[in-house]
Amino acid sequence: MSHSVYDSGWEASEAYTLERLNLIQSFVKNDHIGFAILYNHQGAIRKYYPDFLIRLINGNFLVLETKGQDSEENRTKRSFLDQWVKAINEHGGFGRWQWAVSFHPDDLSQIILDAVDG
Repeated sequence: MSHSVYDSGWEASEAYTLERLNLIQSFVKNDHIGFAILYNHQGAIRKYYPDFLIRLINGNFLVLETKGQDSEENRTKRSFLDQWVKAINEHGGFGRWQWAVSFHPDDLSQIILDAVDG
């Protein structure tokens, strides 16, 4: 029996879907693994912990966030995540990365398909 930690039923549902998609090599819920993006919101430096880190079958990595409601702070987080992805890809030594946000459980399969297609 495996034990998983999810912040919501939606995240658990997304993990269930991720486990069944044949376009994914592996994934992990970003819980206590130390992957954080620093961002500045209203003058305060904070840490953003995206929900999932996914290795796709094409060898690329996808940072996936699940969001039901969007906000100015969430858009700020994504801006800093986008900068991180650009920097890590420019470096070139850590594989190819991209990011996406799932705003509804039904959009996950298409997000993964689009990520694999590049």
